[in-house]
Amino acid sequence: MTRAIALALTFALSMAGAATAGTRTWTASPEFLARGKSDGVAVSSRGRLFLAPELTRMDDEEAPAPPMQIWSMAVDEQGDLYLGTGPDGHVLRVGPTGARELLFTVDEPLVTAMTILPDGDLIAAGAPGGSIYRIGPDGAGELWAEPDERYVWTLTNGPQGTVFAGTGEQGTVLRIAASGRTEVFFDSDEAHIVSLIALPDGGLLAGGAGRGLVYQIDGEGNGAALYDDELAEATALSAAADGNVYAALVAPPPAEQRHPAVRLRLPDGVRVGAAQDGVGAFDDAGRPVLRGVIEGLRGDERPGDRAVRGRLVRIDADGRSTVLWESTSESPFCLTDRGNDVLMGTGEPARLYRVEDGDDDVSLLASLPQGQLTALLETGKGVVLGTSNPGAVYRMRGGRPDVGVFVSPPIDAGAPARWGSIRWDMVQNDGRTEIYTRTGNSLEPDGTWSGWGPALFLPSGSNIDNPDGRFLQWRARFVGPRNDAVVEAPAVRYAPYNRPPVMRDLLLDAPHDAVDGDARLEWSVFDADHDPVDVLLEYRARSANGWTPTSETAHSEEDDDERLYRWRDGSLTWDTSGLDEGRYEIRASISDERANAPGEGHRVSVAETLRLTVDRTPPEVEARATTGGGVELAVSDAHSGVRRVELVDHELRVHALRPIDGVCDSASETFRLAGEQAARGDTIRAVDFAGNTIEVELPRR
Repeated sequence: MTRAIALALTFALSMAGAATAGTRTWTASPEFLARGKSDGVAVSSRGRLFLAPELTRMDDEEAPAPPMQIWSMAVDEQGDLYLGTGPDGHVLRVGPTGARELLFTVDEPLVTAMTILPDGDLIAAGAPGGSIYRIGPDGAGELWAEPDERYVWTLTNGPQGTVFAGTGEQGTVLRIAASGRTEVFFDSDEAHIVSLIALPDGGLLAGGAGRGLVYQIDGEGNGAALYDDELAEATALSAAADGNVYAALVAPPPAEQRHPAVRLRLPDGVRVGAAQDGVGAFDDAGRPVLRGVIEGLRGDERPGDRAVRGRLVRIDADGRSTVLWESTSESPFCLTDRGNDVLMGTGEPARLYRVEDGDDDVSLLASLPQGQLTALLETGKGVVLGTSNPGAVYRMRGGRPDVGVFVSPPIDAGAPARWGSIRWDMVQNDGRTEIYTRTGNSLEPDGTWSGWGPALFLPSGSNIDNPDGRFLQWRARFVGPRNDAVVEAPAVRYAPYNRPPVMRDLLLDAPHDAVDGDARLEWSVFDADHDPVDVLLEYRARSANGWTPTSETAHSEEDDDERLYRWRDGSLTWDTSGLDEGRYEIRASISDERANAPGEGHRVSVAETLRLTVDRTPPEVEARATTGGGVELAVSDAHSGVRRVELVDHELRVHALRPIDGVCDSASETFRLAGEQAARGDTIRAVDFAGNTIEVELPRR
């Protein structure tokens, strides 16, 4: 029997030394906050929460048949608002009370651009067709200009009663005199000019569609590219008083993803449907085939492969550009400058963003129930918002709502947890701000969750009064309307219930599970709580009942980085010289007990069991000469088996020998060499599966 070896292996693997006490801190990132639900609370790209400006519905929600799209807006000196709509080609007037009336109908389905002349007449462009109409306050209108273009996308007033028009499909900027006479003011390299801004010096800024160019055009019609973007359309522009230019850019809609296709050849004589139904068809040889797509399977698109759909860029006065906002799902449609900030409207869904002039912080002010926010207009009495799908009109004034609420996505502790406290930074504190929490064990909050706990008021740290659970959700409530509070960096402290460690890939680094000396064992362990993991390896002879620990101790370096959730490799070189030769079993158990309170640690037995043969004795070889100079060999090995037998001449292998049964794999093997084979060598070398080797001389007659 073996001698007892009393020393145990302890392999200490620390995932994060500082985390072993059990307390964790979760801090809200800007990306996390962007996924929350907001009602009256703005969420900035720097992770700030504050009461957003109040939006009120301006048009009559009960009015029948609202327009599907609002393409353009204008406001006159009396404060009446004009809407250019589609697909009905209407120009609507909305009075101060929200009453909506039909003022004029163009011949085209879309009213793509509008502007008000100094005398109060309204100029409206129809598309496709490119006709431009002049409409009086009484609704009487006439064709004013008929450019040789299919589309007029944008109109802006110029000096001395002129109007500039951005067109497509030739991508020109037209100058239209008060008489309606048109001339080409600037001919771009784009297919369409979709946005125009008149500058105080008489020049223009123009945004193109096709190449994503932004042009700066002087008062004489000489233009140069100010900015070039990989996105194809500069859909909206805004110019700030400090010389900065903001450009909203969009990419073409992505191609519809195709399902994986299938094409099956059918036996001759099988009837198929007509080819035009897209199912039955014939190949080039006239043989019937069945074709279609595999429903339920997606194509090759990966989340990381999603292209940018929309972008907001700031172009500084010195020509440098900065990307302020990007999205793979939203497209920006409109911008308006308010002096100290810029507003941006997007879809889908319809959202309103604000950019502080000269500041890279972009705040989401509101999400609207419509599909797109397609028009923004600064009226002097607040900003007017026009939406599409369906069309609606909102007004944003300087005031704030009485109450604003932000609800976070659920926080996942990874396991049931004891929730400690929540804290937040309060940049300003003019008004009451309350935090509420609730907990549960399902990813989506449902009826199994706890109710919202009591209001928490202390930014420096308020205790969470909710049951233990895997998930926690918090809600911030801003009480206004003069609440200027800004909440930043909400953080939650918690202690998850201890989770057991896991081991995988317990391996013996010996190609045939046999050794003649040291045995190298390897494994990987993982602890979701970053606890150090102790690995105990034990062995026993196959005929024994009790297990004995192995005799080596190894320690890993500790890793203090809590962010590293990863498998860690371990190994042990085990000296087997004190063991009797024979077959052994090896098992492992792992523990995180040292890092946890008494009774809360886990010791886990690993299901894998390894087999090891300890063999320090080389094979035995019996060689007998046969007739004709041949040799018969009987090779045996008591423990690991015969692995290889070679014919050797002056210590150089001549070739390997194949046993009579064809495979070297047993404790005993028989080999035969013919006379001409035996004559080529002088010794026989035999090797067992543990690597033990013996050489014997060949017998000669």
